[in-house]
Amino acid sequence: GTSGAGKTTLCESLINKYPETFGMIQLDDYFKPAEMVPVFEGFENWDDPEALYLDRLAKDLEDLSKGNAIEAMTKNAFRNPDYKITQKRILSVFEPKAIMLVEGFLCLYDSKIRNYFSYSIWLEIDHEKGWGRRSHFKNDEYYEKVFKPMYAKYVAPTKRYSNFILDVS
Repeated sequence: GTSGAGKTTLCESLINKYPETFGMIQLDDYFKPAEMVPVFEGFENWDDPEALYLDRLAKDLEDLSKGNAIEAMTKNAFRNPDYKITQKRILSVFEPKAIMLVEGFLCLYDSKIRNYFSYSIWLEIDHEKGWGRRSHFKNDEYYEKVFKPMYAKYVAPTKRYSNFILDVS
């Protein structure tokens, strides 16, 4: 679903309640450096699939599916609690768990990534409400010129690949 739908909150809740069962990989850990991100309407376009290392994510999911740990530079709040202060990612080892959650707005975009999913859940929320709940980088001009068109072009069409749609409005 869209930004602010509660994807991270849902995943973190499951991990907190069942830490031996659930692990999580976050799409946010696969963003390219700013100088490699495409520009759209004068903004760095963080909502374009080209801003992500999707092939690296697919490879990491392959390794996890084979029972192998992976390493990623993460800003994950569990593993890197100082990220909000330092803005620096840290190298972290992710061990495979019985259920691996893959969280992010474009997780269903790439077929190589989708092929590793047993199930996918779409969190449905009104677009404006989701943007209002967004906890980082809120810029109204970016929202209108980049976020909304990229959501319509890349994110919304992936809803059709969901096994379950949960209305979280």
